[in-house]
Amino acid sequence: MSKKKKPLLTDEFLDELANEINELYGRPVEENEESKHEQAE
Repeated sequence: MSKKKKPLLTDEFLDELANEINELYGRPVEENEESKHEQAE
């Protein structure tokens, strides 16, 4: 029982998924928050 389990999702897959989501919905909220503050001023 010393076999290593393979992860269900690889880092490569998650990076690719994050890129696709960013393309569809824009950048993460933290980056968008800064631009909102700049527009308000």
